Amino acid sequence: MSSRPPRRLPAASGALAAALTLSTLALLPAPTAAAAAATIHVDCSRSTAGDGSQSAPYHSLAQASARTYGPGDTLAFAAGTTCTGTLTPQGSGTAQAPIRITAYGTGARPVLDGKGAPDTVRFTNQDHWSVSGLKLTNPAPSLARRTGLRVTVTDGAAHRGFDIGDLVIDRVAGQTSKNSPTTEDYVQSGALVTGASGGASTLSDVRVHDTTVSNSGGGGIKVRTGSMAHKGTGVLVERNTVKDVGGDGIIVSYADTPMIQDNTAAGVGNGVYPFSGGNFAGVWVLGDHNPTIQRNAVYGITRMSVADSQAFDCDWGNTGTCTVQYNFSRDNIGGFFLDCDGCGTVGGARQVVRYNISQNDCRMSSGGNGRSVTHLYNNVLYCPGRKFAITLADGSTAENNIWVGTADSRLPTAGVSWLWNAFQGVPRPTANGITGDPGFTAPGTGGSTLASATGYRLRSTSPLLSSGSVITGNGGRDFFGNPVSATAKPHRGAFNGPGV
Repeated sequence: MSSRPPRRLPAASGALAAALTLSTLALLPAPTAAAAAATIHVDCSRSTAGDGSQSAPYHSLAQASARTYGPGDTLAFAAGTTCTGTLTPQGSGTAQAPIRITAYGTGARPVLDGKGAPDTVRFTNQDHWSVSGLKLTNPAPSLARRTGLRVTVTDGAAHRGFDIGDLVIDRVAGQTSKNSPTTEDYVQSGALVTGASGGASTLSDVRVHDTTVSNSGGGGIKVRTGSMAHKGTGVLVERNTVKDVGGDGIIVSYADTPMIQDNTAAGVGNGVYPFSGGNFAGVWVLGDHNPTIQRNAVYGITRMSVADSQAFDCDWGNTGTCTVQYNFSRDNIGGFFLDCDGCGTVGGARQVVRYNISQNDCRMSSGGNGRSVTHLYNNVLYCPGRKFAITLADGSTAENNIWVGTADSRLPTAGVSWLWNAFQGVPRPTANGITGDPGFTAPGTGGSTLASATGYRLRSTSPLLSSGSVITGNGGRDFFGNPVSATAKPHRGAFNGPGV
């Protein structure tokens, strides 16, 4: 083979080079313009199908569901109208341009009525949707697995981006018995349910907010974002009102660092489709890592389930720390708090229950299965009308709390450290602790909001002012928002402001 180098062609002249460049560019495909976001209108009072424009809107949920939507699109329902059936819109948005479902026009919220279908609105293996401004309902003469809105992930992939807020969801005929053979139907029923199942399926960046839920069988808001091995992230459930639902008020499961805050749950277990079997609770978490339940009001649970019916519950499978803080509860037949880590897969989470006010709940059950212990501090547990029924797991600590109860109450002593508590009426479980009137301003007057609990502030003459123990990592504030020092002695109870 010859080793002679290849002959080089002469360089093109400037004019020829420019012509070649233009010729090459002409052969390249033109850049694709981004599709313009569309607004699709739906008016179910129309008798004929339109093209989705405001002058010729779609006229049914079936027509709206047949379209695939893209980033930035809006699906808008006419105010004052009712659509029947199931909405299953296709497509996904992006984080920068989610797809919106909302209302247009003036008047009452548009109503989407499932008429007994499994779901009124359903998303499956999709991303980045925002839903607001609607009323959802799904009544039926008999109970079954039903929701008002369902988001489900089943393909083993990671999905994200659901902002669900400013909805009214009422009368969903979901299953109300958690007992076999309808256990799974109950779990999958409720006003709003998300689920992730199968392989590594996860659902992240879920926000449920400013929504009113009532009369839904199976419960109110149920957010499941993964599994024990694969957890979703970015879960926030806030400022919702859940009332008279036949099951759990709010539950978040299989999430990493979820936040449940500023919600109200009232009359849970009751309603048009009342709870009928098994256990339920007001606000609770299961299988989460470092969950927080804070600034919620739970009251009026009058239906006793098999063993639960508490206001708050750190249930099985939680890891890290389960924090329950700054909440108000009253008149819940199952009591204030449940630690049920031993009820299923043991996660061993540390339970931190601090700066809460419990009025006439009178019951707390903590069965940590030897791995989950509770640090119960700076709470008010006010139960002057009937005796306490309190259990705490071995290794738990009760510190800086105020207990007001009856003389026949007996607080647990085995395996529990009692430090710097105050007791009125109820006998001290150990030799330490202050006895007598704590000096509340107006105890027993709490109503339906956090702001109604001001009667549990301490008077300036209270012996409990600046008399508690300093606790490391105390959260930095009390129930009322007053600062709590990391070094100075706090008050006992949930109030740390100047004596009133």
